[in-house]
Amino acid sequence: MLRHVIIWKLKDGLADLASVKAGIKEGLEGLVGQVPGLLRIKVYVEGADPSMVMLDSYLASAEALKGYATHPAHVAVANAKVRPYTQARHCLDFEGDSEFSELVWERRSFRKFKADLPAKELVDEVVRAGLLAPTGRNKQSSVVLRIDDPELREEIRAKNAEIMGAPPPGRPADPFYAAPVMLLVIANKANNTGVYDGSLTMGNMMLKAHELGLAACWIHRAKEELESPLGQKILAKAGLEGEWEGVGHLALGYADMPLPEPHPYNAARYITI
Repeated sequence: MLRHVIIWKLKDGLADLASVKAGIKEGLEGLVGQVPGLLRIKVYVEGADPSMVMLDSYLASAEALKGYATHPAHVAVANAKVRPYTQARHCLDFEGDSEFSELVWERRSFRKFKADLPAKELVDEVVRAGLLAPTGRNKQSSVVLRIDDPELREEIRAKNAEIMGAPPPGRPADPFYAAPVMLLVIANKANNTGVYDGSLTMGNMMLKAHELGLAACWIHRAKEELESPLGQKILAKAGLEGEWEGVGHLALGYADMPLPEPHPYNAARYITI
């Protein structure tokens, strides 16, 4: 995959700067689906310097970039909406995975956390990514609970440890590894895709946490917790009625250990029939 990045400096004194930038953005982003090998394109027009515009695009290969440069649709946009309004251009092309691919390749589970509490804005971004995960029929049946109440946190830790039993060799007695943030994902049983929705929520949150420089780990046994009297206490504190199922917890914070080495994935799990 080839990443193609351009930064333009717009000409001074443009009469309608906002309209010019909107035209560049609309024209270039509209090339996806028209130009073979153009996988993704994003134009940024709201930078700190209003005279700057940046294109960030991904192409399948160097050959695809050559085709993009001369494709009639691209040439038409460049001649009509870009070149007449720009006075300087800087370009960088390099091979590599997309940012999403890098997150997928790099993300790991952490089992040792610092005591430092991440800023609320960072935690909110992690949760927002989870809430944007796909859901069956867009029912949005999964809910994320941030457990800040100290007493409730300790009850959850104790109950989770009780359900787990003896910790695996080399693991601490605290099933949450002393993580400073505890998130709990639950799903409404009224929706038959609720657990699947909640699992996607968990996956999105783990990827977003890694993007933001945070460490995360999926902690199991949420199902058993919600089925216990503690589950009713949690639901009551959250003001939720009806039947809910625990999907998982996310232990979240800053890593107190190096990024774990990746385990080789089993390519035989991909089967064509």
